[in-house]
Amino acid sequence: MSTAGVRRSGPGELIAASVTGSSSGLPERLFRARGPPGHRPPCPAWLHHLHHPSHAGRADRGRRQGRPGLAQGQETRMKIGIIGAGNIGSTLTRRLTALGHEVAVANSRGPQTLAGLAAETGARAVSASEAVPGADLVIVTIPEIRVPSLPPGLFQGMPDNLIVVDTGNYYPRQRDGRIREIEAGLPESRWVERQLGHPVIKAFNNIYAQHLAEKGLPADSPGRIALPVAGDDARAKRVVMGLVDELGFDPVDTGDLNESWRQQPGSPVYTADKDAEGVKQALADAVRQRAPEWQATPDSPGTFEAPA
Repeated sequence: MSTAGVRRSGPGELIAASVTGSSSGLPERLFRARGPPGHRPPCPAWLHHLHHPSHAGRADRGRRQGRPGLAQGQETRMKIGIIGAGNIGSTLTRRLTALGHEVAVANSRGPQTLAGLAAETGARAVSASEAVPGADLVIVTIPEIRVPSLPPGLFQGMPDNLIVVDTGNYYPRQRDGRIREIEAGLPESRWVERQLGHPVIKAFNNIYAQHLAEKGLPADSPGRIALPVAGDDARAKRVVMGLVDELGFDPVDTGDLNESWRQQPGSPVYTADKDAEGVKQALADAVRQRAPEWQATPDSPGTFEAPA
């Protein structure tokens, strides 16, 4: 999807991915908001799930060598499908093609609307159904409310080891309206996983698209931003964490997908651009109860300018 005409009024806005069609009229930007100050959860055993991988043996930034976490024998270059060409989707398309990956990108309006992005990056513009077969990893980066509208059986028959990354966030008052299961406490990405019928890894949901594009740093750089990654499959999570590292950010393991609420909107790690130690602490400080501004009301959804 083209992002032409999207206004960026300042650092208080979170730029997020969207494949919202022209019929919706919804803007692709989201405001930045924080939940209330959190407290350390009464489950210290959870801290054992936090993991910040060693930087030993990383490749130099300009060299294409094997990434941490890739399965033995897997080539450096991955085939990556990206479903959603809003701000996050187009940013990942640019960054990942620049790193040498083979990218196929899709949106809700058809490949012909992605000709500019394809020409700029060398990515293939495809339909959503064409972005999945043959991919090593698929990134789903669309509004939560649009996930059930993806082609039926999109991941049916796909191999179990296909890695699927969910970058989405639930914005009930601005865009998505009430999703009952999420309002009842189901982690957002667990809901997405159920809609897709395939396991997902949650990543890239808590960073501004502009920062994802511009603020990656070489390994061991002071102040390198860290990004949380949650998921149930250890191998898949290692691959995604390796990709986060390759993009210039320190990956931090949130835990399994049931713990992914710790990186949802309103949490201390959301859009905070913390380093690895800061991300670990923010995940530990998260409070599960959704703050009122992140809960649907009887009038939801409104708009991003006037949440309801």
